Amino acid sequence: MFAARQHAMLPQLARAGGATSQLRRTRRVPPPPGFRAACAAAQPSDAVELADENQRRDLAVVLVSPQIPGNTGTIARTCAATRVPLHLVGPLGFTLDDSQLKRAGLDYWNSVCVKVHDDWPAFHSYWKETLGSPGRLVAFSKFGARPHAEEGAYQKGDWLLFGAETTGLPDEAHDACAASGGVRRIPIDEQHVRSLNLAVSAAVGTYEALRQIDGSPTRANPPRADAPGSYNMSDDA
Repeated sequence: MFAARQHAMLPQLARAGGATSQLRRTRRVPPPPGFRAACAAAQPSDAVELADENQRRDLAVVLVSPQIPGNTGTIARTCAATRVPLHLVGPLGFTLDDSQLKRAGLDYWNSVCVKVHDDWPAFHSYWKETLGSPGRLVAFSKFGARPHAEEGAYQKGDWLLFGAETTGLPDEAHDACAASGGVRRIPIDEQHVRSLNLAVSAAVGTYEALRQIDGSPTRANPPRADAPGSYNMSDDA
């Protein structure tokens, strides 16, 4: 009951929070070029924000019915930092021109490729029929059967799926992932915490997938000899 009430109140809370924050701000920062045009409607199936040609083609993040704009904005920022495309599957709990969404993503929205799908059937049809099932669907859930950091859990072409903050993944999405790339679990101490924040989960899953796909972080991102705290690892031998 509480989850249902919370779910119903999220759009109103998002609008109220946006209005309050506008009163407190002394200066409004305009959205990046191209953002407003790409996000003119709330959930059009053809809304696409194109990033540069350096966008990765071997991994994607998919949010299914996200409800809190700040979380989605933060995840978009993570996707911009990692060059990973982002897919939003409706129904969304906010509009794409929500002030909290844009503020959380700051000025990074023009550096991430965003595609919006009306609902799960529309996304699944796009993935399976339009693209021809390019890679596996890998879900993240507290009910997952295997740990997220298990070696060999990810491979090039994977699509990482995360569910709504209040309800998780719908059954059809969960089943599709179970039949494809599996369902992964990020370990938590459930005696004190019911679940991780969506943006945190997406960051943990994305960076672990990149670690396994790209190999050792020192190969993909070599350490800088002149950085503070640098030391010669051979000295530890």
